[in-house]
Amino acid sequence: MNRHVMAALGLALGTAACSAQAQQQATAQPQAVAEHDRELAWVGRMTASLSATSGNSRSRAAQVDVDVSRRKDGGKTTLTALVSESQSGAKSDRETTAGKWGGTAQHDRDIDPEYFAFARMGLEHDRVIELKVRTQAALGLGRHLINEPDRTLDVFAGLGRTVSRYREEKTIGGETDSRFASNSLLIGNEYTAQFTPTVSFKQRLEGYLSIDGDRNHLFKLSAALNVDMTRTLALTIALTDTYTSRVAADQKRNDMALTTGLSVKIGP
Repeated sequence: MNRHVMAALGLALGTAACSAQAQQQATAQPQAVAEHDRELAWVGRMTASLSATSGNSRSRAAQVDVDVSRRKDGGKTTLTALVSESQSGAKSDRETTAGKWGGTAQHDRDIDPEYFAFARMGLEHDRVIELKVRTQAALGLGRHLINEPDRTLDVFAGLGRTVSRYREEKTIGGETDSRFASNSLLIGNEYTAQFTPTVSFKQRLEGYLSIDGDRNHLFKLSAALNVDMTRTLALTIALTDTYTSRVAADQKRNDMALTTGLSVKIGP
């Protein structure tokens, strides 16, 4: 009788152990799938800034920024987009003070845990300076100087080509034309930091140093501080600055914008 009891008890314990193991595997599998889906998802922010005044001064301004990225199979793809419009003055005498759009696409491929290769493509348009389209393409190598969960710092360098087309002929650097092109050396860095669970920061600097052609050096700086208010909404303060070493007589070398707006989190 004791043998039968012991056998039944052993069978029951074995069945319970197998059931617990199967349940644990079933629970772990959806978690692993969810984690895999989260790694493949696009993550980032979309920020909108709006302003309007009336009375003695009349103006309207709107800007939308999108910055998203995705990691997959040892690579990272980043997409950005910008649309900025502003006008001032009465309706009968309204002046466009900003009218630009632009976008970039970059793919990074890890060579090893420290180094990566990248390919980058950018487009931009600016009605105020009559820039029909500017294209920028670059290839190069980068290094992860800091790669921590709450802080990253990458530096990169490569070769690029810039082609600018204007609606009308411009005189830039002693040359008069509607199309200007140059090959350039690209250098820069990108820094991200999660200061607290609700405060994050991202900065990127690019320098296109012309080595032939129109000899026009171009520098681009972008920085954004995000303060989360909810799980999906944040207050964003952003700074963008573009410096061009050679411009037409009616243009300024620096084009800077400081905006404050609301951003929506994209991704899980």
